[in-house]
Amino acid sequence: MKKLLAMLLALVMVLSFAACGTTEEPVEEPTDAPVEEPTEEPTEEPTEEPAEATYTLGLGTVVSQTVGEKAQVDATFAAVVLDAEGTIVAVDLDVAQSKGVKDDAGVYTAEGFDARTKTEKGPDYGMTVASPIGAEWDAQMAAFEAWAIGKTVDYIANVELVESNGHMVAANEADLYAGCTMQITDFQLALVDALNNTVEFTAESFKLGLGVVTSCSVKETSIEMYTDYAAVVTAEDGSVIAARLDAIQPKINLEADGTTTGIEDLRSKYTKKEDYGMTVASPIAAEWYTQADAYCAYVVGKVAADLEAIELVEHNGHMVALNEADLYAGCTMQVGSYIEATVKAIGYAD
Repeated sequence: MKKLLAMLLALVMVLSFAACGTTEEPVEEPTDAPVEEPTEEPTEEPTEEPAEATYTLGLGTVVSQTVGEKAQVDATFAAVVLDAEGTIVAVDLDVAQSKGVKDDAGVYTAEGFDARTKTEKGPDYGMTVASPIGAEWDAQMAAFEAWAIGKTVDYIANVELVESNGHMVAANEADLYAGCTMQITDFQLALVDALNNTVEFTAESFKLGLGVVTSCSVKETSIEMYTDYAAVVTAEDGSVIAARLDAIQPKINLEADGTTTGIEDLRSKYTKKEDYGMTVASPIAAEWYTQADAYCAYVVGKVAADLEAIELVEHNGHMVALNEADLYAGCTMQVGSYIEATVKAIGYAD
C-alpha cells in the first residue's frame, strides 16, 4: 500500500513539473487600424527631345507669254516642302503677271509698271466680281494650298480637270473646288518643276516663305520683265535653315511697228543648267545654277538683317558681294535682287 501511494505521488510531481514547463505564446489581438502599404518613391520620366525630321525644299516655276498687241509675261512660282515619304507638308504659290505699259502716245514705257505679285496685290487684283464663289485670288490660292497639304506632287499633277467658265478646274475634288474655282494647270506644272530644284534639310519645326522680285526695262528693241525669286525655310528666330533660288529672263521683242514677239525658251536659269552659258564669262568659271547653289548655302544660318547688311561694290560691271569672301568665292554674280527676294521670303515665312 505504501508503495502504491509513493508511486502516485511521484506521478503527480512529474505532471506538475511538465505543466510548469509549458508557456503560451502571446496572441496579438486584431486591431481596426489600416495597414500601411510600402510606398514607392516617384521616379521622373525621362523627357525626350523632339526628333529632327528630314525634309526636301523645292522651288519651281512655269512661264507663259502674251505677245502681238500686248506684252505680258505670266510666271507661276511654287515653293514646296516634302517629308521623307514625298508628302507635301508646306506649300506656297504665287504668280507674277507682268504687263507692259504704254504711255499716252501708245509707246511702251517702264513708268507705271506694277511689280507686285497677285498675292501682294490682294483685293487690288479684282477677281472677286468675276469669281463664281465671290473670292479674291489670294483667298482662292490659300484654299488650294490648304487642299494640297497631305498630298503628293504626283497626285496633284494627275488631278482630273474639266472645262468650266473658260478655265480648266478640278473635276472631282469637291473640297478644292469649294474654295478654288481658278484654273489650276499652271499650279500643277510649277509643283512638278519644283522637284528639279531641291535641297534637303533637317528640322524640328520650320516656316516656309516665297519671295518674288520683278523689274521692267524698256529698250529700243525689247521689253525686259525679269524676275528673281527665292524660297526659304526658317527657324522660329527667322534664321534661314535652307534656301532655293531661281530667275527668269523672258525678254519680249519690240518690233518697229509697235507689236511684240516672244522668245521660244521660257525655261528658268536654274532649269537651263549649262545651256544658260555663264561659265565662259564667269571669273570662277561656274555656271549660274552652281553659283545659285553657293548663294543658297551662304544664306543658311543668317537672318534678314544679316543679308541686308551685305555691302555691294561694282566689279566687272556688276554689283557684287566682293567683301563677303565666303559668298564671293562661290557666287560672283550680281546679287542685289537675289538678296531682296530672299529677305522678302524670310518676311513672308509662316
